[in-house]
Amino acid sequence: MVNTLDVRVLSRPEAKVRWLVVSDDGTLAWVEGQRQVFVASLTEENALHLLSSFEHEHAVSYLGFFGHQIVVGDDLEGFAVYSTEGEVVEAVSVDGGVVNGLRHTDVLCFLSGMGHLVLWGPQGHLRDLSESLALEEVLMMTSQGSRLYLVTQGGGVLAVENETVAWRRPARGKHGERITAIGLTKGGAVFLSREGHALVAGDEEALEFEFWKGDELVVRSDLSGRILTSSPCTDGAVVGFDDGSVVRLGEDGTMEHIMDTHHPVMACLVADGHTIASSWFYIHGKKGDQTWTIEHQGMPSLLGFHPSSNGLIFAGDDQNDYTAPEPIGHAFLEGPFSDVDKAELNLWFQSHDSGTERSAEAIYGNAEDVLQHLTEAEKDGFHAAPELADDLEVLLDAMGGAPPPNEVDEHRDDSGQANEEALMEHLRGEGELAMEDSEDLFEALNETLASVHRPQAAAGQDQQHIASDDGSAIVHLDGRETADPHGMVVGWAWYNDRGEELAAGAQLKLRLPVGRHRFELRVVDREGAWTTDSVTVEVLEASTS
Repeated sequence: MVNTLDVRVLSRPEAKVRWLVVSDDGTLAWVEGQRQVFVASLTEENALHLLSSFEHEHAVSYLGFFGHQIVVGDDLEGFAVYSTEGEVVEAVSVDGGVVNGLRHTDVLCFLSGMGHLVLWGPQGHLRDLSESLALEEVLMMTSQGSRLYLVTQGGGVLAVENETVAWRRPARGKHGERITAIGLTKGGAVFLSREGHALVAGDEEALEFEFWKGDELVVRSDLSGRILTSSPCTDGAVVGFDDGSVVRLGEDGTMEHIMDTHHPVMACLVADGHTIASSWFYIHGKKGDQTWTIEHQGMPSLLGFHPSSNGLIFAGDDQNDYTAPEPIGHAFLEGPFSDVDKAELNLWFQSHDSGTERSAEAIYGNAEDVLQHLTEAEKDGFHAAPELADDLEVLLDAMGGAPPPNEVDEHRDDSGQANEEALMEHLRGEGELAMEDSEDLFEALNETLASVHRPQAAAGQDQQHIASDDGSAIVHLDGRETADPHGMVVGWAWYNDRGEELAAGAQLKLRLPVGRHRFELRVVDREGAWTTDSVTVEVLEASTS
C-alpha cells in the first residue's frame, strides 16, 4: 500500500505536452506537439479556463513568462512575445536561434545556437553579452538576485552583474575539467558539480561537488553520483541525482538525504513544505514524516506550483510517438491523503465511458442488420450455411478451409459424431504451426525495435574553410540533425582525432589552425544505447596572390 494525494485530470491534450510553465500570478502556458501554445487560468472551482491558443511559426525550444506576456523561442529564427490573448507583441531575430532562456531582473536572457548569451529588455534592444565580454561558448546559465551565473565551454564559471564580470571561479587542473551542473540556493550561494580529468590514477574521471558563498569556496567534496536537477528553496536548495536520491542542501553547504526515488530525478522543487521529485513515471513527495506517490501516464518531467489552488501541476510524455497524449494533472498538496494499492495509482488518469452499457445484441444487431452489409453472393452463402448442429465443418472451415472428405471422416466416429481426440490432435498441430510463425514474428519485431530505439548520431556534412590572417578559422559543428524517434537522447559529446573530449552538447564552436581535422560525435539515450558519427573539417591557407 502507498499514500497518494487527491489527483485529477486538468486537461486532456490533443498532442504530446512538450512545455509547461506557471506564472507568479497562476497563469498557465503549455505547448502541445511542436508549435501549438495554450494559455489558461484556473477558476475558483479549480477548473481550467482557456484564455487563448495560437500556433508558433517554428518548433518551440523555450517557453516562459515575462510579466503578463508569454515568450516563445525557437532554434531557427529567435523568439516572439505574445499577449495572453495570443497576439504577437514583438518578434525578435537571434542568430543561431534560441536553445534556452530565463528571466533575469528586468531582462530576458537567451542562449543562442552559436553559444552566445544575448539580453533583451522591454525597450526592445538586443545585446550580445558574449561579444561585449569576450566570452567562450556559453553552455549553462542560472540567475539569482542581481547576478547571472554562466558556465562556458572550457570549464569556466563566472558571475555577471550589471553586464560586467563580477567574479570568476579559479580553474583547476592542467588537463581540463567539465562543469556538469550548476545551481543556486535561496540565499544566493552557488554550487556545482564537475568532472576533472587525470585527478585519479588511470583513465577514471573524478566527480566533485563545490559550494561557493560570498565568492569564497566553502565546501569541496567527492560525489558518488551526478547532479541532474536542482531548485532553490527556503534554507537552501533541493537537489536530485542520477541514482534517484534527493537531498536538501543547506546554506552552509551540508547535505541532508530526503528520499530515494530509485530512478534518475528529472525535476524537483519544494512547495508548501513538500519536497517533490519526479522520477520515471512517478512523482514522489515528502512533508515531515508524510510521504506520497503519484503515478502518471507519462514521465512527469514538467512540474509547476499553482499558488492560489495550493496545487502541483504536472505533465510529461512516455517518449513514445505512437501512444495517445498524456494528460496534464493537478494534485492538491493540502491533502487529504489516501492509502491505496500501488496498482490503483493510475486510476485518476484512466478514461471511463460514462455512457449506458450496451448489450451484445445492441452492439451486433440481428441477422438482417448484418445482411445489409453483405454482397449478394455473401448473402447466398449465409443462408446456405449449415446449422449449428454441424459445428465441426464450421470450425474446420474457420481454421483454413474444409478438409478433404477422408480427412473429415478421421475426425468422426462410426456414428458420425465428432471424434474429440482426433479433433484435439488436429488443433494441436495447428497451434504448433502458429507458434512457429509467432517465434519468427517476435524475432523480426525484436530486430526492428533494436534498430528503432538506438539514436542515430549525425555530425553534419564535411566542411572547408579559408583561414583568416592569423592562420586560423572559426568553425561550427552541429549535431542537431541526430535522429531519435523517441526523443530520448540524454548525452552528447564531441571528440577530436586524439580521443580527447572537447564538449558536451549538440553544438560546438572552436578555432582551428590550417590543416585537416576530424571530429567524432557520440550520442547516448536513456537506455544506454549509443552511436557515433564523424565529420572532417579542412582549413585552407588564405590565398596570397
